[in-house]
Amino acid sequence: MTEQRRWKEMDSLRGMAILMVLLYHSILVFPVNLHEIRWCSILHTFLWTVQMPLFFLVSGFCYSYHGSYGVYALKKCRRILVPHLVFSMLDILPRLIPNPLVHEQMDLQEALWDFVLYGGSDWFLWTLFVIAMVFPALEKLLTGRTGLRKAGILLVVILFLLKPYMTDLFLLNMVCQYLWYFFLGYGLRRKADRVLPKLENPLCLLPGLLLTLAFFALFGMCDATGNTGRLLEVVCVLCSFLFFFALAGLCRGRAERFLVSCGTWSLQMYLLDAYALVLTRTLFVSVLGLGVPVLIILGNFLADTWIVLLVSKYILTKAKVFRILCGIPEKG
Repeated sequence: MTEQRRWKEMDSLRGMAILMVLLYHSILVFPVNLHEIRWCSILHTFLWTVQMPLFFLVSGFCYSYHGSYGVYALKKCRRILVPHLVFSMLDILPRLIPNPLVHEQMDLQEALWDFVLYGGSDWFLWTLFVIAMVFPALEKLLTGRTGLRKAGILLVVILFLLKPYMTDLFLLNMVCQYLWYFFLGYGLRRKADRVLPKLENPLCLLPGLLLTLAFFALFGMCDATGNTGRLLEVVCVLCSFLFFFALAGLCRGRAERFLVSCGTWSLQMYLLDAYALVLTRTLFVSVLGLGVPVLIILGNFLADTWIVLLVSKYILTKAKVFRILCGIPEKG
């Protein structure tokens, strides 16, 4: 196991993943529906296929459990659950009052029902929280005797394959899906010294890219809700990891510092993105009347990235209440 070495490529990869999330959100459905444009729809689907699996893979790679479960659980509540509760409530408020800035309106009962039973708008945080809370128990299987390890691996595989048939109540279907990628990241960390140096090779870039595109094309031609689609998704994500990890290894200087910074503040950037997007899409589309899809996407993406990164680094850290509400560690 490699507990001492800090793999900067994984920090950069987390930064790439949050940038893909911001780009994904920049492909608007409101006030103009860019999904009606074919290439926008394909890009949107591709980003959705790889961005969150990469996030969970990196999270599993960085997973660490030491000491008592109570201390661990409290840390995860402060880091993940509190921001989930706070920002979900903030997301509900503007949806209760009809206004031109929000696409979907809800009544209070509907909004609370959606939040309590289905995770609300910040589904990613609830899914990550549940996985983080149950993984220490799974780790006992994975680090036990050979029979227990095999049982633990089989359990993760079965849950992943059962995802299409699992209820979305409390986002159990999402937990089944992304637990698999968290597990892959966890396993990769244990073999990092042997595996990752081979993937740093720039020669991995081209095959990684070509394989990603090939398997994404196959994924698009299959029923994505079935097990065939799930397996193609896995291969597509692993190939994209091969490409982006090799790309991260090539980043140096300002590019590396920028990606690492995005990775460090990825949670806060995710939390703030919806608010920045409301501002930028209103400015670019509703006020300035921008109608070129490429310019709309790039404008929102660049402006959102600049806003959420600067606010996360230089505003949220200034007051303790902001740090608590946004899940920023005291030493972060």
